[in-house]
Amino acid sequence: MTTAGMKTTANSRDLIVEPLFTVDQLAGTVGRSHWTLRRDIKAGRIRCVRIGRALRIEASEVRRIMTEGLAV
Repeated sequence: MTTAGMKTTANSRDLIVEPLFTVDQLAGTVGRSHWTLRRDIKAGRIRCVRIGRALRIEASEVRRIMTEGLAV
């Protein structure tokens, strides 16, 4: 279930709320253009959630991108 930019995941009895980032927010965080990130999303290098026409990236995916060195 998504609510106002947050993703909720039920795991056992715990409820985890994870923020969702826009492509522009991710671009500012990792130092790449939003067009480059959109190409990476289309190529499957970055996982995202589609809400209607909007793309959102989970915080766990942002952490993966930064640890694996996709960031500039």
